[in-house]
Amino acid sequence: MNIPARQLPADLGDAFLRSEAIAAGVSPRRLRNADLETPFRGVRRKRVEPRSIPQPGPTGQVSAGHASAAHPLARRRAEHLERAKLYSLIASDGAFFCGRTAAVILGLPVELKPAQELDVGRLYPARAPRARSIRGVQARPNLVTLQSTAGLRTSSPSTTWAMLGRWLSLEELVVLGDAIVNDSRFGRDASTALDAAANAPGRPRARLLREALSLVRVGSASPPETQLRLALRAARLPEPELDVDVRDASGGLLGRSELAYPESRVAIEYESDHHRVDQRQWNRDIEKYQAYAESGWRIIRVTAAMLYTNRGEMVRQVADALAVAGRSAR
Repeated sequence: MNIPARQLPADLGDAFLRSEAIAAGVSPRRLRNADLETPFRGVRRKRVEPRSIPQPGPTGQVSAGHASAAHPLARRRAEHLERAKLYSLIASDGAFFCGRTAAVILGLPVELKPAQELDVGRLYPARAPRARSIRGVQARPNLVTLQSTAGLRTSSPSTTWAMLGRWLSLEELVVLGDAIVNDSRFGRDASTALDAAANAPGRPRARLLREALSLVRVGSASPPETQLRLALRAARLPEPELDVDVRDASGGLLGRSELAYPESRVAIEYESDHHRVDQRQWNRDIEKYQAYAESGWRIIRVTAAMLYTNRGEMVRQVADALAVAGRSAR
């Protein structure tokens, strides 16, 4: 018996297979109704009203791991994850998510374009998947480690990083590698796993991966911190230490800085939007910076605008602070 036009069986949920709906008595005509969409062949999903999406800030740049669910990049990641779940309903045997899609599922920072295609792999000799909005990848079995993540079959973090060597820049690979080795979910052997993945025989772009791995550091807590450190390196400045405890003359803890030059008493603080909009954080920052200054530390406060659109000014400020410290030490 056909289901009335405005009604669907409740147990189908918001997304379902066309075949399941037919088996439940829903007519093919009902499945062509405007209140349903077809994200992939054989899959139906109830349409939802489009929601307004906030526009990016002045720089148009944002960390790929932005925590705010309202941020456009966070929204884009959520939509990508939802499409991966929908595709998993019809994925062929042996298929797994890899590349940017695996990174999103694993909660790792990668940039996504609007309507970014899903990265889906299969192991040789099986052919790469082919479908609308899918980038199919055929992978050699010795180059892939698989796991289950939130009910979805994905490449492991180290495999995901290594496979993305085909598409990411050196900086992006370092950002991703830093995120992996600093995530407690992936264990203490994450660095070893990255090394093994980069040096697996036959790994494409192995040289780039090894270069990126040489720049990966434990202690980098966010993509902007990694990008800041790499910008200083590119400017031929000394590499700062990470997660530095700043103390006064008596040894009392004044605070912890993400990047610092302890011998020069120079601290670098990345000011994310959270530091501006959270009143408690703002007050703590003011108190901390005052305590630093009273103990002879120089603070370089780096904004997103400085990091992404005016790196020259950021580099100048750090270089000047180090030079002043050097002259004072003579």
